[in-house]
Amino acid sequence: MEAATGSKTIAKEVNKLRNQWGYAAIAAMFGIAAACSHASAVSVTAAAAYVVYCFWRLRKGPFIICLISLCVCFIYTNEIERNNQPSHSSSIAPLSAVIVSSPIIDGDKLSFTAKTTKQEKLRMVYTISSPEEKEALKDMRAGMVCMFTGERDAPQPARNFGSFDYKEYLHRQHIHSIYNISAFSSCYEDPSFWQWLFSIRQQAVQYVQDNFSGDAAGFINALVYGDRQAISSEIEESYQQLGLIHLLAISGSHITVLIAACYYVLLRLGSTRETATVLLLIVIPLYMYMAGASPSVVRASVTAVVVLSCLLFSARISGIDALSLSAICMLMFDPYVLFDIGFQFSFSATFVLLLSSTSILSSEKSMLHNMWNVAVAAQLASLPISLHYFGQISPYSIIFNLIYVPFLSFIILPLCLCALFLFMFLPFVSQWIETVLSLLLSISNKVLFLSEKLPYNKLIFGQAPAWLTVCYCIVILVLFTAWEDKRRKRYVLPVGGGLILLLTAQYLFPYFNPYGNITFLDVGQGDAILIQLPYAKGTYMIDTGGAIALPKQAWQKRKNEFSVGDDIVVPYLQSKGIRRIDKLLLTHGDADHVGAALEVLSSVRVGEVVLGRKNSYSDMEQQILQGAQQKGVRIVLAGNGMKWRNSDAYFEVLSPFGEEEKENDQSVVLRARVGGLTWLFTGDLEERGEEQLITSYNNLSADVLKVGHHGSKTSTSDVLLETVQPRVAIISVGRKNRYGHPHEEVLQRLRRHGAAIWRTDEDGAITYIFSKGKGTFRTRITYDESTAGGR
Repeated sequence: MEAATGSKTIAKEVNKLRNQWGYAAIAAMFGIAAACSHASAVSVTAAAAYVVYCFWRLRKGPFIICLISLCVCFIYTNEIERNNQPSHSSSIAPLSAVIVSSPIIDGDKLSFTAKTTKQEKLRMVYTISSPEEKEALKDMRAGMVCMFTGERDAPQPARNFGSFDYKEYLHRQHIHSIYNISAFSSCYEDPSFWQWLFSIRQQAVQYVQDNFSGDAAGFINALVYGDRQAISSEIEESYQQLGLIHLLAISGSHITVLIAACYYVLLRLGSTRETATVLLLIVIPLYMYMAGASPSVVRASVTAVVVLSCLLFSARISGIDALSLSAICMLMFDPYVLFDIGFQFSFSATFVLLLSSTSILSSEKSMLHNMWNVAVAAQLASLPISLHYFGQISPYSIIFNLIYVPFLSFIILPLCLCALFLFMFLPFVSQWIETVLSLLLSISNKVLFLSEKLPYNKLIFGQAPAWLTVCYCIVILVLFTAWEDKRRKRYVLPVGGGLILLLTAQYLFPYFNPYGNITFLDVGQGDAILIQLPYAKGTYMIDTGGAIALPKQAWQKRKNEFSVGDDIVVPYLQSKGIRRIDKLLLTHGDADHVGAALEVLSSVRVGEVVLGRKNSYSDMEQQILQGAQQKGVRIVLAGNGMKWRNSDAYFEVLSPFGEEEKENDQSVVLRARVGGLTWLFTGDLEERGEEQLITSYNNLSADVLKVGHHGSKTSTSDVLLETVQPRVAIISVGRKNRYGHPHEEVLQRLRRHGAAIWRTDEDGAITYIFSKGKGTFRTRITYDESTAGGR
């Protein structure tokens, strides 16, 4: 009797706040954002404006809950931020630590997160030495305690503008050091309950890989256990390009299918509804960890727990409230999850679909029409996030989601579950299902590969700044409001037109941007320089950076090998909305200057490729020439005397002369008058080439000197500095490079001649932003960040 009374009381209290919890969840997000931005003026103003809106919009009870939610989250997050600081442990001391995440073996790399006896979390990385060791390391699991020897390294902040900030990413996981393991020993198992679950998950993933093959193994692990390691990088890239990558993560639809299946089985086995619900409330959190506990999995699982709990206590709860309560739970457990892209995508799309379900879904309309509405709503909800982080969208995304959402959710996922379940009891039946599964996946993958060749399959906008993202959110919110309300249906077209106008404005912004820039990208030990003129009148790139690809055996090859082109240069170009390079000037054939040229050619339209005029070209240069010819790109062989002008900018090639013997002295040397300054770009020119320049030209003075050969002592002689007299010297050089560049002698020469020195190894990317003949230099890494990272 008391239990029944308690259930009714809970139900009554929940119903009082029906459809109000969304306001509290948003208030919590404002509180966390304000705390993480250290109460910046913008965040505090936004939070205050939201409080005023809630005061005007809500009754007294819900308003007080929103205010409490905002204040509690602000204070709580502020305290977490205050305590989330790096320790001062020795960088080379051995340590004992427990593995707290599933170890990942990728080629010859082992990585995992560990926690020391002092409760400090570390990102652990180990390079595997042999195939035999790699096989033995498969037995490493979460919960194992080992003695590790190695060296700490401070994680680096984003080294280029608009790039991924790995240091901030680790900070939000309470990790402040990367521990490069040289050896480990004395391992034994002492897992906690949750670590034991991660260990079970790892064994389950390995079980699938051992008993299933190819795409079937990859998709079973991805859709059942949330592990995409076995899916090839080419397939992942296809899903990414066409806006389908979310389908390879466990989402609400997956959890719904699994819960429905389990609920049906339990009822068929004779359980009561109450017993089945209680069992599911126990199983769902366990499965959440088994599936990797990613934000989308946690969101779907916590929402399911909230809904089932309300059903158990006979309380009615709306989908919006269930989602909002799950968001509040996740944010209180880990406030940093607010900044996770998966969290943002998952909640925004689900929130919009729930909020608009009554208007976008109708029994009077066909199923195809309803599916179209759902796809459009989901795409609109994710649009601001996609443009803010990635700066690109696929115009075919809606169509492919219409096809692949039901295909993966209602065909591939059930087949994966059946194949996995039946393998334990009827392996021959499981093999038949695996054959069908592999065939379907093969066909779908071929369709995706072909679709990548569709014209305009990717529209590059450039990363939207925060203020523009807010504008997108407001316009889309107004659009949904008009879509839902029959009385405001007439506003759908005008507001939709406003959204298209906003997209068009962002897409065409480069043609109205009065600022240009010259940016020296941090590509490690190499050169990559981008020149953008105002109003998109010209875009020129000098070198692309790159690295020598060392030969690897099959067991050493990683799923996604690091590439300067694919991981640094191309993402930077796309983040800036660059869709065309007018001239790609390659100074000479060294890999650290042209190694990423093929990736640039395959990702961005290039008007012409410019190489230095000389007697012979390296193998890498010949590959680039061949790639350019296949793309129909014009090839220009440049030598001294080549000139061009574009608006107020003037460019002149000073060398090569065509007679140089050494590769470095064959570098294309370019002098430019851009942004009110004179620039001298010297490639890898050495002293012999410098002498030839000095004797060939009466006037070599320049305001900015791109220091030759990364600051090698064989370049940048006193004679050259006396002739050029630079006010600024920029050295493109890799952090902790093995050559010892820049050489101390070169730095002393530059200081003696009064040049201000900028270095990519210390300052990250260096950019000069200009307009109307005036400009200013900026660096990606500030002095404080650089010294904190071990400058």
